[in-house]
Amino acid sequence: MVHKGFIFFIVTLVLAAASLHAYPKGAPPGVTGGFGEGTCNECHDSYALNAGRTAGLGDLVVTGFPKEYKPGETYSIKVEITHQQDPGAWGFQLAARAKETHAQAGMLKPTNANTQILSLQNIDYITHTADGTFSNVFEFNWVAPPTAVGEVVVNAAGNAANGDASPLGDYIYATSLSVASPSH
Repeated sequence: MVHKGFIFFIVTLVLAAASLHAYPKGAPPGVTGGFGEGTCNECHDSYALNAGRTAGLGDLVVTGFPKEYKPGETYSIKVEITHQQDPGAWGFQLAARAKETHAQAGMLKPTNANTQILSLQNIDYITHTADGTFSNVFEFNWVAPPTAVGEVVVNAAGNAANGDASPLGDYIYATSLSVASPSH
């Protein structure tokens, strides 16, 4: 007969291991660092946010957004996370919102199996998939709002993870950029 204490120990061990899991299937929505949100650094907290950038170890760079958007136009976006020590996994999350209203601005569209959309409170977040954790570059499209919504703010967070499936020893980077409203 198996002792109840042993069963409790096994169940506790399994639950503890599950709680340390590092979101390989996509970051939970709402960790871009923008509009009062936290970042991946809330769980992956071995190093301060952007400590890798400060130490010259790596960075998070977002390219492809225009200086000024054209309503309805589609833009090819690239998020690249770099880190000197070759991490075992990568992850990111990005959202685009109207500065004035904080509402979703345009549409984020995956273009391959490395990214997906997760939503929270009417905001779409593009993030990595399990397949995407093997690449430090994430590509997708952003379709500008169909009509002018004012300035758009893009917030992104990236994870250069050590691949041990825990939140420990990972470097988190965050960045933001602004896209101007169309001039008339």
